Amino acid sequence: MKKILPILLLLLVPLTAVRAAQLQDGEQFNYTLYFNWKFVWIKAGTASLTTRAVTYQWQSAYETTLYAASSKSADALYHLSDTLQATVSPDGMPLYFVKHCEEGSDVVYERAWYSRTPDGRYRADLRKDYPDGRVRTSHHEDSKPIYDMVSIIHYARSLSFDRLTVGQRLTFPIVDSKRVINQTLIYWGRQQIKSQSGSMVTAHAFSLSGPDPRDANAPEKEILRLYLTDDARHIPAQIDINFRFGSAKAKLNGL
Repeated sequence: MKKILPILLLLLVPLTAVRAAQLQDGEQFNYTLYFNWKFVWIKAGTASLTTRAVTYQWQSAYETTLYAASSKSADALYHLSDTLQATVSPDGMPLYFVKHCEEGSDVVYERAWYSRTPDGRYRADLRKDYPDGRVRTSHHEDSKPIYDMVSIIHYARSLSFDRLTVGQRLTFPIVDSKRVINQTLIYWGRQQIKSQSGSMVTAHAFSLSGPDPRDANAPEKEILRLYLTDDARHIPAQIDINFRFGSAKAKLNGL
């Protein structure tokens, strides 16, 4: 989702806290989407997260697509149709990212290509296409790998949560619209959440915060809250999202 999708972790985490990347060909998770409108939660649409094995520039890779769409009944409140697609190497390193979003009256098409510089730094080349035909390009280099809001989910799922402490803050560079900015993930430990079926599920909670792009002097704001299941797969069970109009949550079906 453009502003927020636009969740998760970084290389400040000790290497002993990272497992193999959680990448599985054919994996698919389906969600029910809810909007919070004037303090009332309403069923607003659907979302999905799917992964498949692909070949990218003659190398084996995985392509993960995050899709969310509001229902016709919810469009009157806020129209949402977002597709975010990340291609990563088998060990989870970002290779390519594309985002096509319709949120309210805002339409965005953005892409990012990831590479390494001759001196070993990480580079992201960004392109943003505007509805009026304008194109804006930029690039960013960093000493740490650069992620996007889909590839970073793979990284988060590869963490060994028992090596994290409650309140631990982790910072990483992430593609956000036409730029790359540092965002902070805070680990909140195990929490109980209510599943889509109504049962209680144990999950590991993270909040993702970043600077306000409209006010450089404002304190960081929470962009989303992510809940990963307390098992070997670390499935994204719920994602809470903050929009300009309010908030939303995607709850995993069948959990």
